[in-house]
Amino acid sequence: MDNEKVLDPTTSIVKEKAPDYQGPYVEVFLPELEGGDDGGMKVDQYEHVTLANEKKETIYRIHRGERVSVPVPVFIALKERYPKL
Repeated sequence: MDNEKVLDPTTSIVKEKAPDYQGPYVEVFLPELEGGDDGGMKVDQYEHVTLANEKKETIYRIHRGERVSVPVPVFIALKERYPKL
């Protein structure tokens, strides 16, 4: 029991997944969406980008209102949607 960790029955250890993308990243900023302040409704402040091919599908969530680093393929997809990015 020297190197073993004792865990209770409701705890599990999940191995951290290595990132799939190993290339360069680009920093982007998307402004927050207006609306939803009155009436109790909230506006989704995430931009969803899905990259897919025959082997896998990867979904990225870019938070609006703050600078975030995204992989180059995500930047290209965002640039098509927002030309002034």
